[in-house]
Amino acid sequence: MGNVTDWAIKKLSDDSTLHVLDRTPEDLLLIKAKDDYSFVVAVVGVQPVIHLSDVKPLFTGVTRPNLVVNVPSKTLWSGAAIDFIHAVPAAFGSFGAITRAAQSKAAGFYRDKNMGFFIDAINQHKNVTSVSYIYDRVFRANCRNGASLVIAVIDAYNMSAEDVRNARNLLGHFDVVVKSSSYGSITKQAAAAAQSMGAETLKFGELMQRLSK
Repeated sequence: MGNVTDWAIKKLSDDSTLHVLDRTPEDLLLIKAKDDYSFVVAVVGVQPVIHLSDVKPLFTGVTRPNLVVNVPSKTLWSGAAIDFIHAVPAAFGSFGAITRAAQSKAAGFYRDKNMGFFIDAINQHKNVTSVSYIYDRVFRANCRNGASLVIAVIDAYNMSAEDVRNARNLLGHFDVVVKSSSYGSITKQAAAAAQSMGAETLKFGELMQRLSK
């Protein structure tokens, strides 16, 4: 863990808005923003999936992190790790989350706005009883009527067949793959690729309609 923490310190030294005040015995970073708001960050370097066993030890010391970030950013966070971190309460994310958490002035309650939007909207759907994380970009919507749906959210302007296949390789099974952006389109090839896997490609509005079935 020391190597990624060293890297984070060096990277943060280039940021004029943040300053590393201290490195604790637990190898956590005490960071202060320009407005004097300070918080504690744990930097980990786990691949390809962050499990509960990777994050639980971070919270056993005298000093506990408000935010856990992973390098590299493409690593998946398991649902169990996410649920544990949120219950502390603390936050998780990529390295860029440090700046966003500082801006929130409540680092332990920082949440990714994009995923938060999807989860809140789905959770508020009249046919949904609960939403749970499988990974940070994949969650299960349990429905009152009809089977539960595993929903993957991907960042693609024009969703292609390659995007869908890459999502399946990275994220495993899903029933629906949704574009995170309302802009752009879903290609016919993407829809066909998803159909061949027994899945659907949808935009956000279409997902809301699908949840009603």
